[in-house]
Parts: sequence; C-alpha cells; structure tokens
Amino acid sequence: MQTARPTRISEAAALLALALLTAHGGAAQTFGTIYSFNLSDGGRPDGVIFGKNGSLYGTTGGGGGSGSGTVFELAPVKGGGWTETVLFSFNGSDGLEPGPNSTLAFGSNGALYGTTLEGGSGDNGGTVFELAPPAAAGGVWTQKVLYSFPGQTGMRLPFGGVLVGPDGALYGTAQASNLVLGRSAGGVVFKLTPPVAPGGTWTESTVFNFWPPTVLGQGPESGVVSVGGSLYGTNTDFGSDCGKVYELSPPAILGGVWTGTTISTFAGGGCGPIGPPTAGPGGVLYGTTYAGGSGTCEFQYGPLNGCGTVFQLTPPAVAGGAWTDTVIYNFTGLDGDGMYPSAGVVVGKDGVLYGTTEFGGSEVSGSCIGYGIGGSYGEIGCGTVFQLTPPATAGGAWTETILHSFSGQHGAGSQPSSLTMNADGVLFGPTPFGGTTDVGTIFAIEP
Repeated sequence: MQTARPTRISEAAALLALALLTAHGGAAQTFGTIYSFNLSDGGRPDGVIFGKNGSLYGTTGGGGGSGSGTVFELAPVKGGGWTETVLFSFNGSDGLEPGPNSTLAFGSNGALYGTTLEGGSGDNGGTVFELAPPAAAGGVWTQKVLYSFPGQTGMRLPFGGVLVGPDGALYGTAQASNLVLGRSAGGVVFKLTPPVAPGGTWTESTVFNFWPPTVLGQGPESGVVSVGGSLYGTNTDFGSDCGKVYELSPPAILGGVWTGTTISTFAGGGCGPIGPPTAGPGGVLYGTTYAGGSGTCEFQYGPLNGCGTVFQLTPPAVAGGAWTDTVIYNFTGLDGDGMYPSAGVVVGKDGVLYGTTEFGGSEVSGSCIGYGIGGSYGEIGCGTVFQLTPPATAGGAWTETILHSFSGQHGAGSQPSSLTMNADGVLFGPTPFGGTTDVGTIFAIEP
C-alpha cells in the first residue's frame, strides 16, 4: 500500500490549462504544457485517458519511488490548473516499466488495467495489473498483478496495454521469446478471463499465436481494438517485410477457435505500423506507419525507408471481400513537416484525424535523439502534432496542418506519442522527453 502524493502545477500553467478547457472556437490553436515530470513523480510518460471525474490517468515508464515507473492522476482544479498525484509506484516484483505504446483502460468496476513491459514473478517477462480505486475519496489505490508473463521461457514484452471486453475479460498482445534480428519476435494475442468469484485467479488463454510466423505477421508493438465483435491490430514484422494489419474473428461456438485474416500488407506504401489502428465511422480503420511512403527520409525500417504514412482501411462492401488500403498522407520531414509517427490517430469531429510524429517539425534542435541522413544521429526536430482534414469530395486529397512543433528546449516537451481528446475537442498527450527536468511532459492543444 502506498500513499498518493499530490503535486500542484504552477500558476502560469494553471491559467493556460484554464484557457484550454474553456476556450471554444477561434482560428488559431492554443498549446500548453500542463505538467512536467521530475522523476520522483515519474518519468517518460505514456498515453493518457480520461476518467468520469474529468481527471487524466496515465503511466510513466520510469521514476517514482523505486525508479520502476508509476501510475498517475492529473486532476483538474476548479478555477484552472491540474494537480498531479502518484497513485502507485512499481518496484519490479509487481511490474517494471509500464508501456511503451500502451494506455490504461477502465473496467466497469472503476479499476484501471494496464501492462508493464518487464518485471513480475516470471522471468522478467512483464505483467498485466489491476489498480483498484479506494473505497472512500482520498484513500489508497490497491494494485494487484493479474498475470505475470513467463519471460524467456515463453511470452514476454506486453507492449500495448489491454482492451476491456464486454464480459470484463482483458485482451492484449505480447511478443515471444524467439529472437529475430536481436529482438523478441513471434507473439500472441492473449485473453485474461476474470474469476467467477471475487478474489479468485484470472485465467490466461491464447486467442491467436503468431509463431511460427504466419501470414498475419509477427512482432506486435501495440494492443488491439474491437469493432463489431472482431479484434484488429498491427504487426511490425521486424524487417522481414513492412508489416500487417490483421483481423481476428471470434469463434462461432463457445470455446472454438478464432479466425485470423490479414486485411492489409504494406508492400509499397507505408512500412512498420507501430501504433494500433483506430476505428472511424462505418468501420473504417485509420493508422500510421513509422517509415515508408514517398518521403525522402533515410532511416531504414524493414525493406523500405521513407518518413512514414497515415493510412485508411475501408471494409469490403460484401462480407468476405477485400479491404481497400489507401495511403492518405505521406510525411516528408521537409519545410516543417513531421516524420516517423509512432502512435495511432484520433478521429475527431467531421472525420478529421489528429496524431503525432516522433521527429520532424519546424523546431529543429540538437536535443532530440534520432536518425538523420544515412543513419547517423542528427538534428531532425523534436516532433509534431498534426491534423488531417478529409477531402470535400470523394477521392480528393486530405489536407495536412501542423498544429505544433516541439523544440525540447526551455522546458518544452520532445518526441510526442499518442493523443486523447475530451468532449470539447481539446487534445491531450505525453512527451516522454523534454520538460523542466527532461523526463517528460503532458501537453494540451486546442486545434
């Protein structure tokens, strides 16, 4: 049991956060850093989600009481600002390094569920955990490891968080112990079924096994999403090709076998889909690839280079038909454009997409570590937040707008990852680097 520790942000940041939450309309976007971490309260934050109370909840990959990562809450303050509270600090045996590419998920019981990349009672294979809220306001949250991955003897590295199913079961992905190009490969989609009686043991089962390598690819680095009862996810493939987007259809009878289908292979467009797909209206899926596309960036990811893409996957008109894969934007890294998107996208009003790139942008500085021309480290910018507006007529071009470029300088964040949006259309997200002590920030931006 741990004591939650609140931290109040500065008055200037509070006024900025108030403006972000109350402003509506306007031609220009408003950007602000609403919190900077300092290691004692966490470092290297990952994606955030909103609770019913209006607070933001997220994890940090490091920092906290044992330096092994935290779960935190950022609560809005009446009159403006945010208060940060460390809800839990990991110590290794109960998990180590939550994330990357993962966000927390709320269960119907108000508990938070997530994954840690390492730690647990297995061979350092990572965990799935539950963080239950206190019975009374201001009390202590209670952490429980629901499952420890076996590590070197089996599954390990659960990158992508979990999806809470309608029956309370948790779905996620993990890689396997088979080494390809020096990394864990293969992988599975797993299911954790809650106990019948309170306090019982959760049961782990494999929904689909990507090893030996199948036509669905291998090497998941993000979790799954649910659309119409099916699960959708991405596989990076670790250099064997440019990755896959897959569909897993549930069995027709209880206890039956899930059916896996590849709905996209990145053969000539993008390369390396690290982030998860996002469902839009009509079952259309949107996502990003870290490299590939028609840009001229030279970071080698798989058989293609390029600066990365945003893609659209349109479901077939007839059941069993082929999905239509369309690259709707190619990043260039030129003239302030971003490069290397490592997270998925958010679908906003009128089908507008929002996302981030890990590098690129107009704020070029030497504080960002990344691959430059020819694979050497260079000054390539600290990332962007971008907007993609759909065409006015079918078949037209999407319009990209850079909403913000990160500098990593003077307390600013660096290398942003996944976004979330509140009911007012304000975007929130983390940067794992930058900030006042260079261990990450949470930012807000109103397009």
